Amino acid sequence: MRKWLLIALAIVMVMGGCAKEKGVKQQSMQGTNLIRTNTDGTAKRASIDQRPAERAVAYVRSRDDIKDAVAVNTRKKLLVAYQIKHMDRFYRKQIEKEIHDHLKRLFPDYQIISSSDLKIFWKTKELVDNLENKKWDETKTNKQIQKIKRLSEDSA
Repeated sequence: MRKWLLIALAIVMVMGGCAKEKGVKQQSMQGTNLIRTNTDGTAKRASIDQRPAERAVAYVRSRDDIKDAVAVNTRKKLLVAYQIKHMDRFYRKQIEKEIHDHLKRLFPDYQIISSSDLKIFWKTKELVDNLENKKWDETKTNKQIQKIKRLSEDSA
């Protein structure tokens, strides 16, 4: 009798522990509870003018082969991260080159950093959220962009 009680108690504890497990971060960041802060992928309330980033996101999202995009800019740098749709990943290098070249033509005064890497997308999304929630200055934003740029170079 005592053995059955201990087994039942262990099963209840395991089931109770699993029920309170936090949601796992989805690979595509398209989940309903993950995109709460901003719908256009840019930091609107940042102290730095984000209109170039908004234009870059609008261009990238207008493409049929892109699922989602986020962007951040400072006075000299423009960081754009995007996700390629699943069936278009066969043409990943071509899509990356087209987007990068078009962004260079659209923004000749900016140093363009663009990536379709998922980790870079998440880090850029996190930077956008930080720009919205906190009043970051340009130097701190530049440091974060440099970190993300090093990540993109390491993964390439």
